[in-house]
Amino acid sequence: MKHKKNVLFICHRVPYPPNKGDKIRSYNILKFLSERYNVYLAFMVDDKRDLDGLHNLEHFAKEYFYDVINPRWKKLVSITAFASSQPISVPYFYSRLLQNSIDKLLAKQTIDIVFCFSSPTAEYVFRSKHYHGNLRTAKWIMDLVDVDSYKWKQYSEVSNFPMNWIYSLEAKYLLNYEKRIASEFKQLVLATEAEKTLFGSYGLIDNVHAVGNGVDFNFFSPLYQTSIVTNTPVIIFTGVMDYRANIDGVKWFVDSIFPEIQNRIPEITFYIVGKQPSAEIRALASQKGIVVTGFVEDVRDYYAAADVCLVPLQIARGIQNKVLEAMAMGKAVVCTPQALEGISAIPGSDVLIEENENAFADSVIKLLLDKPYRLEMGKSARRCIEDHYSWETNLNKLETIINI
Repeated sequence: MKHKKNVLFICHRVPYPPNKGDKIRSYNILKFLSERYNVYLAFMVDDKRDLDGLHNLEHFAKEYFYDVINPRWKKLVSITAFASSQPISVPYFYSRLLQNSIDKLLAKQTIDIVFCFSSPTAEYVFRSKHYHGNLRTAKWIMDLVDVDSYKWKQYSEVSNFPMNWIYSLEAKYLLNYEKRIASEFKQLVLATEAEKTLFGSYGLIDNVHAVGNGVDFNFFSPLYQTSIVTNTPVIIFTGVMDYRANIDGVKWFVDSIFPEIQNRIPEITFYIVGKQPSAEIRALASQKGIVVTGFVEDVRDYYAAADVCLVPLQIARGIQNKVLEAMAMGKAVVCTPQALEGISAIPGSDVLIEENENAFADSVIKLLLDKPYRLEMGKSARRCIEDHYSWETNLNKLETIINI
C-alpha cells in the first residue's frame, strides 16, 4: 500500500463554513487534499461565529490548530507594519500561538508538502524555527489566489488622501512580499490565467500556474425551492458587505443605475444580501425599494427568489464566486467587465456585460420585462457552469503541480 504524504495546509482564515469567496476556494482545496493526503491544518479565525463549526474540520484533517483574531488589536498592530516596510495583511493574520503550534508539529512530524493559502500565511514558513531545518525537506506551494498587490494599487488610484497613500504603500510592500514568495516557494498558484499573466508582467512566471474555481452545482441548483415569497420583480446583489469593493459597487449601482430602473419599473425591489453590512450600506435600507438583509442562513433562498442578479463591481480580482453561483442557479446576470474577468462565459448569451450606467440599467430592464429572454439566458448560464466549473476537474491540476 502506497504511503500517503503529509501536507501542512496553512490558511489565513478558517476554511469552514465556505460562505465567502476565499473560504469557498480554501474549503474545496482542503477537501481535495484530504482525499489524497494526510492533512494537518492551521488557520486563523476572524469571525467568532465560525468557532461553532470547527468540529466539521475533523472530517478533513488529522489535526488542526488555530488562533482567534481580535480585530481592534490586530488593526492597531498592523498599522505599525509600514514602519518596517511590511504589508499590513502580514501582522494582521500572524499569531505567535499559531506559529508555536506549527513549529511543534514540524518537530514531531515529517511534512512532505507545505501548502499555503493567501500570501500572509508565508510568514509562518519564513518565521518558523524550522525554516533552515525540517522545512527544507518539504515542497513549498503557495496559492496566492489573486495578485492582491494590484488590487491595493487600484484602490489607491480611486481614493482620496490619506487612504490613497496608505493603499499605495500596501501595494508596494505587498508586491515586494509576493516577489519574495515567488523566489522561495517551489510552485505558485493563481485563480485565473489573467492573474497569472499579470504576475508574469513583474517577471515572475516560471513557477506560476492557473487553477480555476468551481461551483458545487448540485447545491446551487435551479431546482432549489425558496421559502421567500415575493410580489414584486426582484434584483439582488450578494457579498460580504463590509468589503470595500462590494460597498463601492453597490453604491454606484444605487446612485447611478437604480433610479432609472425604478422609473421604468416602480415596484422593483433590490435586495442587498450579505453579512456585516457597513453603516453606509445599512443606510440604503431607508430608500424605497431597497432591502438590506445582513447575514442570511442560506443565500440560495435569495438567488432563487431573484429575477436578475447584479454584480456591478468597479474593482475585482480573480474569479467572482457570486457570478458563478448565480449562473449555477440558472439566473440571468448583469455585471461589469471587471466582475466577469477570468470567467469562461459568453457575453450576450450566458451573461450580460455593461460598463456604462445607462446601458447597465437598460439591460436589467430588458431582462425584467422579457421573461422568455431572461429564462433562456439563465439556462445558458447553467450549461456554462456545468461545462467549465466542476471543482473536481479544475482542482485536478493541483495534483500535477504538487508532483512537479
